[in-house]
Amino acid sequence: MPSLFAVDINQFNTGDRKAFDRVYRYYSRALQHFAFSYVHDRGVAEEIASDSMLKLWNNRKRITTEQQIKAFLYIATRNACIDNIRSSSRLPTGKLPEDVNDLLKEEPEVYNRILYIELLQQIEDVVDTLPSSQQAVFRKSVIEGKTTHEIASETGMTESSIFAQKSKALTTLRKLLKNNFLFLLWIG
Repeated sequence: MPSLFAVDINQFNTGDRKAFDRVYRYYSRALQHFAFSYVHDRGVAEEIASDSMLKLWNNRKRITTEQQIKAFLYIATRNACIDNIRSSSRLPTGKLPEDVNDLLKEEPEVYNRILYIELLQQIEDVVDTLPSSQQAVFRKSVIEGKTTHEIASETGMTESSIFAQKSKALTTLRKLLKNNFLFLLWIG
């Protein structure tokens, strides 16, 4: 699934708030998931993602491509997570990668986490379009890992209704993400 994200780099570099807001809206949730995969604390993950956005804003004049925006954010977030784990602080240094694919060569485990987070973001975007009952059942079952019995106790729905809602949600996800290889592996 090709990215729907685009930003005018010139506007971004000159400090246009709308351009930055577009970047923030597109990457914020994904960065929070990425940070959470390291620190396992939602509050800390949100703070790290926000700090990474602030670092991007402060370094926006160094950015020359949309790919550098992505690379900068993920590297800054990863470094902040490591710093948090080590309880030390360190700003990202050195030359910015030209492309996120440079991470594949240098740090494949980080690249894999980024791909996984992007898949989660795409799934979240599709789940947001589902009817509310399907959203609730899918999130509780797949994302929170709750059993059908637990969901029934929380929602008052019957177990057969929960199964039906989950099946409908997965059918919709399969249809809308059918060309996404990572999604097909995930549900496989």
